[in-house]
Amino acid sequence: SPNCPVKTDNPDVLATAYVKKGKALISLASWSPQPVECKVTFDWQSLGLDPNNVTIYAPDVKDFQSERSFGPNEKIPIEPAKGWLLIVDEKR
Repeated sequence: SPNCPVKTDNPDVLATAYVKKGKALISLASWSPQPVECKVTFDWQSLGLDPNNVTIYAPDVKDFQSERSFGPNEKIPIEPAKGWLLIVDEKR
């Protein structure tokens, strides 16, 4: 959707955002036939979050992803036909 507050710089990687007050769940999915890295751009105002006060966290999900943290400007590696579930939350 053009209204999604999260976008990637790779046309083969799509993003979806589920937004709640003070946090968001971001789903990234790759349709690329090879491994890629993508930069995620956040519309912080639409998310209602301060980019200087967030964590971006991938929780461990059995048979899907390993636990990992990312920085707001970090490129995210994605394997073919895989993705990430990321929690964007205010630091406590």
